[in-house]
Amino acid sequence: MRDPRPIVLLLATAVLLPACGRSSSGTEAGAGAEAAVTQGAAPGSGAPAPATAAPVAFADMGRVRADLAALKGRPVFVNFWATWCGPCVEELPDLAAVARESAGTNVAFLGISLDAWVTGDGAETGEKVRKALAAAGVSYPNLVYTGDQDPLLEGFRLSGAIPYSILYDSNGRDVKRFEAQVEIEALRRAIAAESRKGTNAPRPPGPASSR
Repeated sequence: MRDPRPIVLLLATAVLLPACGRSSSGTEAGAGAEAAVTQGAAPGSGAPAPATAAPVAFADMGRVRADLAALKGRPVFVNFWATWCGPCVEELPDLAAVARESAGTNVAFLGISLDAWVTGDGAETGEKVRKALAAAGVSYPNLVYTGDQDPLLEGFRLSGAIPYSILYDSNGRDVKRFEAQVEIEALRRAIAAESRKGTNAPRPPGPASSR
């Protein structure tokens, strides 16, 4: 049985974080599964613009690790969010924009939705996540996490509050963490720095690296 306390904290965060700073961000591809829509956000703005639909798949911790392992050798930006978290949804168009800006680089983007912790892993949850991503113009892969809370919170050293984002380098080390909404210019600078490094001999992400 899952411990309800992190859920309570996450729900409280969804109400308490609207004062957090805004962001702007982007899109990428990696792994995932599922069909398409055509909606998005224009780079540098919140206005919708055509984009490929984000691949969305339900995933336990094993799937999360496998998808991250598939991105070994590349810097990866991971965003933890949920449709019921206002600040999370608010920053999605910015993250989508940054991902589009980074399309010509080796940086990958991955979203991890925590919606299943509240509404379960049924079709309704998947559709809710897809609609939110489409409305924000997100086209990078997203996983809807269905596993227990502790492995995710401990494995990624999460505070229990969302939105929460981590930028990993090509060796799986976290180089920058964003608690609450992403400060977008800081993200752009961090991504540019990682992109300039290129790809070095990577080690596969795993429990030790939290990737």
